[in-house]
Amino acid sequence: MMGNEARVLALAGVAQTAALVQQLARRGEAQAEPFRWAIRSALVLDSNDVRYILSGCGGVYLGLAQLARPGRAEPASLERLRYGMGLIQLQKNLRRAPRHMARIRERLLALALDPDADGGACGDAIQTLAELYNETLSELKPRIMVQGERCYLESTEVPTQIRALLLAGVRVAYLWHDLGGRKYQLFLHRKAIVGTAGSLLRNQVAT
Repeated sequence: MMGNEARVLALAGVAQTAALVQQLARRGEAQAEPFRWAIRSALVLDSNDVRYILSGCGGVYLGLAQLARPGRAEPASLERLRYGMGLIQLQKNLRRAPRHMARIRERLLALALDPDADGGACGDAIQTLAELYNETLSELKPRIMVQGERCYLESTEVPTQIRALLLAGVRVAYLWHDLGGRKYQLFLHRKAIVGTAGSLLRNQVAT
């Protein structure tokens, strides 16, 4: 996979996380397969292969669809953009917090080796990721403020799922940065990103 494609694939992971967080906050549930792949990606720490980490284009097809769609200045799109930019900023701030980085890696490695974690799909794994988010990333500023329906945000399950997703989203934003991703590219290279995302999405559908 070419460098630009790898970056767009990682960026699709960020976009997918933002979309899933929005779904949970606004509807109380998220698409099952994208949610499972997003959580799984947080537990793949022994590889630098972006396709393997994100389970290929199929693992982030929701995010690719978001990137391939021309942006409109509508509230829902702007909300997803805010979440995505927040994840990118959090990974940057995490790089300046080595204690938190070490804590996250230690806990994720332990969880990845746990045969009962089921690749992050089980409830206990999601709970662990949410707790890890609270212990580390929630202490960094600026915090990501999730907006949605009160009945969902004040429930027990949805906030836990959102925190687990946010941790997974920061992990993939970290990967995007390691692959050469930078904020300015989101604006100056927007057309190229849209084109590459569309191409990856079409190739996924064709296979």
